[in-house]
Amino acid sequence: MGSNTSETDFHPDDLLAGRLIQAAVTGASVAMPDYISSRAVRAAVTTVIGVGGGVLIGYLNTRDEDPDNDPAVVADRMRQSIGDIGSPGGPGSDTPAGALNLDSPVRTWLILAAAVALIVLSLRLDAVVRRWLVRKLRDRGVRRPHTVLGAVASAVVFLISEASHRSHVRQVIA
Repeated sequence: MGSNTSETDFHPDDLLAGRLIQAAVTGASVAMPDYISSRAVRAAVTTVIGVGGGVLIGYLNTRDEDPDNDPAVVADRMRQSIGDIGSPGGPGSDTPAGALNLDSPVRTWLILAAAVALIVLSLRLDAVVRRWLVRKLRDRGVRRPHTVLGAVASAVVFLISEASHRSHVRQVIA
């Protein structure tokens, strides 16, 4: 499918089954508080569902007819795209000149700290918004508000992955 072999060309939404699995895993994870009250058990079940979904998507991608998303091909492309880690950009490296250079440990740790801070902030924001939505749904008489949010989240994930897949197919055809 992909003609550009220098690019990593693996998408979990290559197959319709993969897109459906992504949506189902998301919906189940969001709906979980309506069915499991213990946070620890919920975290464990969500982890098992997430890992299982990822493994199933990976397995299905190895069974389709597209040789470009075979795990060995994907791993080889990733190795090629990484190039000489730590070398400055230029002719002796796969890193283009002017690209982000992580040759300073301070810069690397600052970037990692910023990434972790953004992840923590987004998780906190998600929790606040979800609690607000659950309260509003309960006020309207919805018995299982997390399930409603899970259904909406599943639909959104499916629509986004479908749009991504269609965009990827258009790029490959063009």
